[in-house]
Amino acid sequence: MNAETDLPDPDRVRTRQDFARELTLLRERSGMSVRQVASEIGAVGTHSTVGDWFAGRGLPSITSRDLLVRVLEVCDVADDGSIECWLRAWRRVRRAPGPRAKGVEPYRGLSSFQPEDADWFFGRETLIEELCVRLTGLHAAGRGIQLVVGASGSGKSSLLRAGLIPALRAGRLPGSASWPTVLCTPGAHPTGELATAVAGIGSPEGRQLVVVVDQFEEIFTAGADHDERRRFVTALEVAVADGALVVIGLRADFYAQALRYPQLITPAQAGQLAVGPMNEAELRAAIVAPANQAKIDIEEGLVELLLRDISPRGHPVSQEAHDAGVLPLLSHALYATWSHGAGRALTVAAYHEVGGIDGAVAASANKVYNDLSAPERELARELFLSLVHVAPDTADTRRRIAVAELLTGDDDTRLARGEHVLESFIAQRLITADLDTVEISHEALLTAWPQLRSWLDTDRAGLIVSRRLSEAATTWHREHRDTAALYRGTRLAAVQDWLETAPVVTHLTPLAREFLEASSQRERDEQRAVRRRTRRLRQLTVGLVVLLLIAVTTGVLAVRSQQRTREQRDSAISGKVANEATALRAVDPALAAQLSLAAHRLSPTPESHGSVLSSFATPYASRLTDHIRGVYAAEFSPTRHILATGALDNVVHLYDLANRHRPRLVNTLTGHTKGVTMAAFRSDGRILATAGDDGTARLWDVTDPRHARSTAVLTGHTLGVRRVAFSPDGQTLATASYDATVRLWDVSNPDQPHPVATLTAPEDAVGVVAFSPDGHTLATKATSTSIQLWDITDQTHPQPVRELTGHTDRLLCAVFSPDGRTLATGSFDDSVRLWDVTDPRHAGPLTTLPGHSNGVVAIAFSPDRRLMATGSYDNTVRLWDVTTPSAVSSPASFEGHADTVFTVAFSPDGSTLASGSNDNTVRLWEVHGHVLAGHTGPVNSVAVSPNGRILAVGGDRKTRLWHLAEASRPTPLGALDGHTDWVSWIAFGPGGRMIATASLDSTARLWDITDPMRPILLAVLIGHTHNVFSVAFSPGGRTLVTSSADETARLWDITDPRHPTEAATVTGHGAGIVSAVSSPDGTTLATAGFDHTTRLWDVRQPRHPAPLATLAGHTQTVIRATFSPDGHLLATAAADHTTRLWDVRQPRHPVLLATLTGHSNNVNDVVFSPDGHLLATAGDDHTIRMWDIRDPRQPGQPATLTGHADAVNAVAFTPGGTTIVTGGDDNTVRFWSTSIDTTAKRICDAAYPRITSTEWGRYFPDLPAQPPCR
Repeated sequence: MNAETDLPDPDRVRTRQDFARELTLLRERSGMSVRQVASEIGAVGTHSTVGDWFAGRGLPSITSRDLLVRVLEVCDVADDGSIECWLRAWRRVRRAPGPRAKGVEPYRGLSSFQPEDADWFFGRETLIEELCVRLTGLHAAGRGIQLVVGASGSGKSSLLRAGLIPALRAGRLPGSASWPTVLCTPGAHPTGELATAVAGIGSPEGRQLVVVVDQFEEIFTAGADHDERRRFVTALEVAVADGALVVIGLRADFYAQALRYPQLITPAQAGQLAVGPMNEAELRAAIVAPANQAKIDIEEGLVELLLRDISPRGHPVSQEAHDAGVLPLLSHALYATWSHGAGRALTVAAYHEVGGIDGAVAASANKVYNDLSAPERELARELFLSLVHVAPDTADTRRRIAVAELLTGDDDTRLARGEHVLESFIAQRLITADLDTVEISHEALLTAWPQLRSWLDTDRAGLIVSRRLSEAATTWHREHRDTAALYRGTRLAAVQDWLETAPVVTHLTPLAREFLEASSQRERDEQRAVRRRTRRLRQLTVGLVVLLLIAVTTGVLAVRSQQRTREQRDSAISGKVANEATALRAVDPALAAQLSLAAHRLSPTPESHGSVLSSFATPYASRLTDHIRGVYAAEFSPTRHILATGALDNVVHLYDLANRHRPRLVNTLTGHTKGVTMAAFRSDGRILATAGDDGTARLWDVTDPRHARSTAVLTGHTLGVRRVAFSPDGQTLATASYDATVRLWDVSNPDQPHPVATLTAPEDAVGVVAFSPDGHTLATKATSTSIQLWDITDQTHPQPVRELTGHTDRLLCAVFSPDGRTLATGSFDDSVRLWDVTDPRHAGPLTTLPGHSNGVVAIAFSPDRRLMATGSYDNTVRLWDVTTPSAVSSPASFEGHADTVFTVAFSPDGSTLASGSNDNTVRLWEVHGHVLAGHTGPVNSVAVSPNGRILAVGGDRKTRLWHLAEASRPTPLGALDGHTDWVSWIAFGPGGRMIATASLDSTARLWDITDPMRPILLAVLIGHTHNVFSVAFSPGGRTLVTSSADETARLWDITDPRHPTEAATVTGHGAGIVSAVSSPDGTTLATAGFDHTTRLWDVRQPRHPAPLATLAGHTQTVIRATFSPDGHLLATAAADHTTRLWDVRQPRHPVLLATLTGHSNNVNDVVFSPDGHLLATAGDDHTIRMWDIRDPRQPGQPATLTGHADAVNAVAFTPGGTTIVTGGDDNTVRFWSTSIDTTAKRICDAAYPRITSTEWGRYFPDLPAQPPCR
């Protein structure tokens, strides 16, 4: 061995023996013995452990990382870079499998390819080249963001890590070999991860910086809160502004969430790179090339067998793409076959023995699991559940967690077992370790290993409770352990029930346990307080009897004391129940609303006030609970107020919905001997068709729903019937069955139907049938994932005209739009696709709608075609605005069902949506409610015209106008389209005929909306050199003021609005000005900005503004300033979570009157009610708060309005002050009544079923029943 090879080199390490050899060389070079090393590190009992490392008898475990670092330091490895090289070698060996540790490893199993694996990465050459071409374009532009989007398992991480990064290092782009490249995976602290990664490369020194963000979706799944996510995206934006190229890898099912951030809109529109399925040549390369490079033989026939198994139906891959997510399964099957195979060959026999494509992962996991002891298997369940992020509204994802957090406690036996469990799964590459963290190697394991899937399904509700508990604990800690953030009532009870009954409890952090104990203690304190008050009341009552015998005057005092005691008790109960109602609102809005109202009537506390008003903006759903098994069918009669529902309990219920809030069951139809799977009315509403698992379809005469009768039973299918559909003229019925046929029936005489034609499909292409509105086209399934369009002009000889392909998993439903121009399809790939079928022979795709986190099984269009509803296996109903099919938005998501939503249907007037679920219930939702959508991104501004008839909403480059004839049903008017970046603010002119808009495109615009259906652009105000944040008219409408990030506010003379001129520029803040507004008398201008101040200016001469005063006190950016209607008060809202009230009657000497606290994050907007009695604030904490400021020195406690799912950016009063309008980052606008009486009437009109005596006793156990609605 020469001198060079005598030097220890961690880069040579590939096996356990290599690690021991190089570590020994390191020790010997330092001149120390094993005993001396153990003595120097100073850890008791480590001599034998460290000795095993040097001898090759063992490797440092995942909990021994710090001990290994101390050994390296003792052996003179001092700098961080060298220590990292050794740690990489350690990780590399720990990931290697035991049976085949020596030699090369051609396949990676479930693990992603890393940059050092580039020589083994094949099949994505075309995609790598395309990505390099995209980056060349961004480099030429000097900066930019490139999105790389694909389904889970499509290979995004490997493409970025083993494809792009090595290509850059190899100089694939001119000069890229010298470019510093940063690789970042967000985790729970993405900003910190990015900072650490960037710090590791030092200064770019004028070179092109490339930032690669892999698994961007982790900002939504790994525990980062809203603020942390926003900071991370802003940090990326800053990097781009400084000239960096940013490449973002994103899972497709998180695409819609990512686009909530405006910084990602432009990259998405510019063209994200889609990582789709591999073609046959690419798959062959991925299979064969690594084996060739490793000089390993592949048995003849194995490649073809693999390709056939990859295809979803065994078809050649050249004919259709493989399913999403199959690549990690293929990779693991190859890895397992290679590990299992004898000699140097991959054999068919070994492939079958390890389980093939579908079974290799499960076989590997089961082998490890079955080899564990019984206590270790129980611990494995707990550990795996801790390594999965479970949420109600997204697909399950893996979770990276610190080993020290996963294996906690002082039980050495348990710690040793946990370490052995992790090491066992790491050895088979099912878990990946990295420094001091571990994670499941790929999300494919979550579905490919039935044991894990079973654990997740068994304790899903508990896992969600656990996740929400951890998030709440983090918020509590961030808010300085504010008792208001603690759990109470039903939330606390749900957690406690879970802890008592869960088969296994996933790891709870010490903070979560501390939060739970604090919540329990708070609950116990409140209960004791209530009991004390109750006892005191009883004691006082007894005392009264005695005292009355002594003296009437003393009795008067006791009565007053009793009254105070009762008031205190009622106040405590009211606040408690109001908080419970808020927590219940998403699950049962009708009951929550009634509880809120009952609590407020018991005692009008701030909590109950806010809870009642919050109910106004909540979608209500009446529940029908007559079925005793899962509901698969719900259909409205097109001509009357009749709803038909069918379920797996074999019956059909008919309901009279003349009053949709008081449904009445009028008949139950029996006859099916198995579950009812669908119902459809004939166009005249007189005939109902139902489908059943008994293999029949049935026709019913429902002319008189109370006396409906069966007219015929359609037999002929050999398996259950899944779908039925009438032709538009009602003469033909189509039935789709699991026997792989669609049958057409002549039902012109419902008493004597007869078959017309039979259409056949592959065995797995069943369950879809739909007629076009003109009756000329029929849609069925061509294959499991594609739609076949038929020309049925001659129904006796249907002709196939077009096959629509694109879904990547099994199709579940298809529906034509009422105008026949669009077909909507839903699939197990979690998406809805819209197709242009105007000409069925040339039908093609329009758009794909992500959003659901599981298969989409039900679709319905509203009668006016503007809305589409979808139901899903994720237990939710979603509404989509499909007015423009190429630009679809999702106005609302209805939650509350506890299981799959199998059916959705609109009422004939479009005002009600029925959803049927496997939870045995039907829910009737208000479609329009008090939530408005249409924007595809956050709503930044809302404004109401002076006459209250028009609402303007600004956000995603557009300002949309709505007619407010009634807040519950706004109707769209025109759109103000022209800005090239986000609309930041909107203002109406004094007469309501003109609107001004501000935008991040550095301009403001003036519009004439005399005809709100056809707005006219009057002028573009150019002058600012950076984002324009606000715009406001002077009271007379002759001056417009704008504020900007360029540190100026500008006054514009708009006497001639088509030719505005700049009158003056206001400077002095020395930082960006976020808000500028005129006083009601037009004499004073208030500006607020990034310098934490608000400044007042004399603008009686608009061309010569003069400074008056500076209002200091806020500790962060002042986001908004606004005057009271009489001009006496100024309110300022800031990022320091506070709002301040100032007396500005003497503008040269403003006086601070009050500081309003309560928001837990930035206060984004503030507005006075028209009468000046109320102040409304909107914040990043997702809330609106309404303050009584009739005494501005002592504002009342606020009513807190909840309902937005993200930050609230804007708030406005209608002119009468009866309604508040808000807009937020959840892309919605919401309407809230300011009147308890108005909201109470709405609650009692809509909340059904009424609160029961059992429910009353649960929430008001010590009070006699007083239901709020009769």
